[in-house]
Amino acid sequence: MLLLVAILASGCSNVKYLGENEDLYTGSRIRFEKEEPIPGLSKLESELESVMRPQPNATFLGMRPRLFLYNLAGEPTGKGLRHLMKNRFGRPPVLFEDVSIPRTTRLLENRLQNLGYFDARVVSEVNRKKQKASVDYTVSLRPPYTFSELHPTSGQDSLRQRIDQALEASLVKPGAQYRLETLKNERERIAEILKREGYYFFHPDHILFQADTTVGDRGVEVFTTLKADMPPQAAQAYRFGHIRVFADYLATDVAGAYTDSIMPQPGLFVFDKQDQFKASTLANAIFFRQGELYNIENHDRTLNHLLGLGVFKFVNIRFEESTLNDLPSLDVNIMLTPVEKKTLSAELKGVTKSNNFAGPGLDVSFSNRNALGGAEQLRFSTSVAYEALIARNLGPASSIETGLSAELIYPRFIIPFKISRKAPILLPKTSFLLGFNYLNRSDAFSLSSIRLQYSYSWNQHIATNHRLSPVVLNWFDLGKVSENLSGELLAGDLFRRGLFEQFIAGSEYSYTYNSQLKEKRRNDFYINMNLDVAGNLAYGLFSLFGAPTNEEGNFQVLGQGLSQYSKADFDLRFYRQLGGGQRLATRLIAGLGVPYGNSQTLPYLKQFNIGGSNSIRAFHPRSLGPGTYQSPDSLQGRFNIHQTGEVKLESSIEYRFDITRIFKGAFFVDAGNIWRLHEDEKTPGGEFRWDSFYKQIAIGAGTGLRIDASIFVLRFDFAFPLALPWDTGSFFQPIEPFKKDWRRQNLIFNLGIGYPF
Repeated sequence: MLLLVAILASGCSNVKYLGENEDLYTGSRIRFEKEEPIPGLSKLESELESVMRPQPNATFLGMRPRLFLYNLAGEPTGKGLRHLMKNRFGRPPVLFEDVSIPRTTRLLENRLQNLGYFDARVVSEVNRKKQKASVDYTVSLRPPYTFSELHPTSGQDSLRQRIDQALEASLVKPGAQYRLETLKNERERIAEILKREGYYFFHPDHILFQADTTVGDRGVEVFTTLKADMPPQAAQAYRFGHIRVFADYLATDVAGAYTDSIMPQPGLFVFDKQDQFKASTLANAIFFRQGELYNIENHDRTLNHLLGLGVFKFVNIRFEESTLNDLPSLDVNIMLTPVEKKTLSAELKGVTKSNNFAGPGLDVSFSNRNALGGAEQLRFSTSVAYEALIARNLGPASSIETGLSAELIYPRFIIPFKISRKAPILLPKTSFLLGFNYLNRSDAFSLSSIRLQYSYSWNQHIATNHRLSPVVLNWFDLGKVSENLSGELLAGDLFRRGLFEQFIAGSEYSYTYNSQLKEKRRNDFYINMNLDVAGNLAYGLFSLFGAPTNEEGNFQVLGQGLSQYSKADFDLRFYRQLGGGQRLATRLIAGLGVPYGNSQTLPYLKQFNIGGSNSIRAFHPRSLGPGTYQSPDSLQGRFNIHQTGEVKLESSIEYRFDITRIFKGAFFVDAGNIWRLHEDEKTPGGEFRWDSFYKQIAIGAGTGLRIDASIFVLRFDFAFPLALPWDTGSFFQPIEPFKKDWRRQNLIFNLGIGYPF
C-alpha cells in the first residue's frame, strides 16, 4: 500500500508542474500486424525500439524519480542542495512536443528495409490522457526477403581474382535473411583479407554490392563490383622498401638531423643520436621486412610491441610510396618519442579488503625503464600498510604488513630455444621477481615469507592472457602467535609445520579470457583458470639423491618441510546487458587442492576460504564452513584458523541498475561453501561428500548502493543469510527485518572498492 501511494503521489506531482498545453511523453510501443508467422519478432522489436527518439524519462517501480527531484527542486537561487538536486540528480521532463512522429516513422521504415522487410508499412496513433501522451506504432509485416545468390566480380585482373577467391567463404549465405549489416561486414572482411596481402590503399568503400529483388519468391540476387572512381593505388599490392626508425624523435626534429644509423637487418635503419636503445631490441619489435608484402596484422603487431616496450610515449608510423626493384613499394618511417628513463613514485592509499580489514597504506617505488639498454624494466618497491577490522559483531583486530621486492622484466621471451617469428599480437614479457613480506595480525599470528619467481606473460589476442611461471619458490616461517591460537599452533608441531612452515617449489599457470576488452556487445564472458603444482620434481630428486628429513621422515629445505600438492580453480562470469542501464551479472567459482607425497595438508595460504565483501556477503570473511562446521562460541568474532578447505564451490547472481549517472543499485544472491577432503576432528561435518554437499550450501541475499565515478567505484552492500549449512532443523531462515534482534544478528554491512565481480 505504501508503495502504491508513493507511485501515485510521484505521478501526480510530476504532471502538476506541466503547462496548460503541455503533455508528458511516456514512451512508444511497437505493434505488429502479420498474415503469417514471422520468427524473431522480439529481436526485431528491440531493433526498432533502438531508433526511437527521444527517450522518455526513466522510470523505477512505476515512478520517475529523477523527474520528481527536478520538479521538487523548483528554481534554485544559488549553488546549494536544490541546485545539485535539479541539475545533477534531476532530469527535465520529456515533452510530447519534442517527439517528431514523421521522423520516427521514416527511421522505423528505414531500419525495416535494412533488415529485409522491403514492403513493410508503419502507421502511428497518439494516446493522450491526463497530460500524458504516448505513441503506438503499428508495423504491417510480411516475411523478410532472403539472399538467393551472390555473383562474383566480372574482371580478370589480380585484384578482382583475389576478391572472387574471398567470396568463396562469404558471409552472404543463400537462404539467409537479407541484412544490410551483412553486406557491410562482408565488405570489411574482404578489405581485411586484401590488407593482409599487400593492398595498403584498399578501402571497404571501394566494393559495391548491387541487389536485385526481381528474381521472385522474395529473394535478393547480389552482384559484386568495384567503384568506377577507385584510385589506381587501391588495385596495387605493395611491398616494403626502406624502413627507417628514429628512436629519439621529437616534433621539432628535421630529417637532416639524423645521419648515423645502424642496420640490424637488411633494409632496416635505426637512428639513435644518444645511443639509448639496442638496435636489436627495436628490430625484434618491428614486423616489417624489406621486400615482403604489406600486412595489416604485422602493422598492428608492430604498433603494439613498440608501445609495449614501455619506453616510448608516442609511436608514429608513416608510409611513403616508392619503388623497389621496379615494383610498387612503401618506405616506412617510424618515429619514436621516449619517456623519462627513471621514475620515483610514492602513493598514499586507503585500502579495503574482502576480509573486512581497512586502513591506510604507503607504497614507494623506483623504476628504470631501460636498465640494460634493451627496454628492460627494473623495479624496486617497498610498501607498508596498517589495517583494522571494521566488521560489526567481530572482536577487535589489526594487521600490519610490510614488503620489499625487486623485479626485472624483459620485453621478450627468455628461453633456451628459438621460437617462430609469428609473435603474439601484444608484446610477450619475461620477469624475474624476488620479494620479502612480513604480516602480523594481532588476532592470529605473524608470518614471514620469501618469494622467488620466474614468469612468462603473453596475449595471443586482445582478450586473452596467458601467464606461465615455470619456477616459483616460496619459503614461509611462522613467528609470534596470538594467545587465541597459541594452543592450536604451539601445542602441535605437526599441525604448525604442515600448515605454515613450508618450502614450496613448483610451477603455476593462469589463463584469462575477458570479452569486455573487445568491442561493446550485449553478452560478455570472463574466464580465469589457474593451475598450481608444487613439490613433484624436488620430491623425485630428493628420493633419488637424498635430503634432510624431519621427525616424521618428510623432506626438508632450509629447515622447512617440502610442500607437495596440486591445486586447480576457475572463475567463470557472464554479463548480460538488459538495456535502460540494467545489467545481469553471474559468477561461478570452483576449486580443488590435493596434498600428497611429502604433505598431509595444503599450506595454509593455498587453502580456500569463503565469505566477505567479494564472496558470500551475508557471512563475515572466513566465518563459513567447512561443510556444516560452525565455530564454537569461544571462537565467535575471532580469527578461526580451521575455517579453510581443499574444496570450494561458490556462485552469485546480481541485478544491477542505474539510479543516476553516478549512483547505481543492485540486488544479489550469493551461495557456496568450502569442504575438507577428509574428516578432521577439529572441524566435524567438514568433509566433502557427493551425497550431501548440496545440502550444505550457504545462501545469502541483499541489496547494494554503488558510487561509480568511472575512475573508482565505492560500494555499500547490505546482506543477510537465507540458508545456514549447520542448521539441520530448517534449511531456509526466517526473514524478519522489522525485529531489532534479527537485524543485529543477521544484517551484514560490506564496504568495498570496485564491483564484487
